[in-house]
Amino acid sequence: MMRKKWIVLISIIILIILCFLYWPRRWDYIVIHHSAGNYGNIEHLQEIHNQRQSKEPINAIAYHYIIGNGNGMEDGKVDSDIRKKYNLWGVHVTSNNWIRNFRGLGICIIGNLDKKEMTSKQYESLLLLTIKLMEEYNIEFENIGFHGKLQGESTNCPGKYFPYDKFSKDLKDKITVANKS
Repeated sequence: MMRKKWIVLISIIILIILCFLYWPRRWDYIVIHHSAGNYGNIEHLQEIHNQRQSKEPINAIAYHYIIGNGNGMEDGKVDSDIRKKYNLWGVHVTSNNWIRNFRGLGICIIGNLDKKEMTSKQYESLLLLTIKLMEEYNIEFENIGFHGKLQGESTNCPGKYFPYDKFSKDLKDKITVANKS
């Protein structure tokens, strides 16, 4: 009987260790969004998130990263809160794409890209952050998505002025250069 207890205890310990190794390395997707508002920072997005998703148990922004536009936080500055610090699941897409919440990093560009383009600093920060995350977590180019372009999502996010083609081309070019060096 004592031997069975030890086997169960050791099995539980091994499972816990494997979870701790897996959990922060589970990221397979990146989903890009815009805030659809002209102002934004961590506190402001937490407030909006709490209003829209009051039943979500975590007091954090819906995304893992935000990129400022100079109105609420520095233009091009990348910031995050406890959602990334503790590698928590995101709540940045609908349940139609739950796997992209659980295994996908959400990046939100502050601004309404249905009304105007993002700043050049935001664009550069988005490009560099995306490449960094792709390298760090071995995320494939095909797994970089845009909220409204995901099957099952009914939104225009990240907005009609998001430079989809330019971003994809620049991302591919930078990945190619990085792979050659």
